[in-house]
Amino acid sequence: MPAIGTAHRKLTAFVGNWSGTEKIAASPWAPATTATARCEYRPALDGFAVVQDYRQRRADGGPEFLAHNVFTADPETGETLWYGFDSYGFPPETPGRGDWVGDTLVLEKRTPRGTAVHRLTPDGDVLRHEIDVRMGEAREFSPFLRAHYSRDTETVGPPE
Repeated sequence: MPAIGTAHRKLTAFVGNWSGTEKIAASPWAPATTATARCEYRPALDGFAVVQDYRQRRADGGPEFLAHNVFTADPETGETLWYGFDSYGFPPETPGRGDWVGDTLVLEKRTPRGTAVHRLTPDGDVLRHEIDVRMGEAREFSPFLRAHYSRDTETVGPPE
């Protein structure tokens, strides 16, 4: 039977409610803008996973973006796995995969639309999330999202 490992335990650094601001580059789905976001990370499956619910409100009044993400660990490799579902409707064909580099969780997600590298850095009551993307046939990665969240000090429910 698989056992709770280091990768599972490290994910608990995200547990809590967070809110903050995001700077978002233009994409095929929406223009560049800023946004506010709320997310809740909670432990699940007796410690084998952390589940995140996310709600983003764009400053330009664009469509709200919602996501439900599951983070766990591959019992064979120890890598962190990320399964994401969102309101754009693209189902996860394969999980994002990655590992911790120092205090930063680095995950790479490949889809038919391109590749994204996520860097999530929890530091006490601050969480930084950076995403760089390489869309289609592009050779280089470009910054897509730069986010800074603060841990909510009072207990609140999941994003509305």
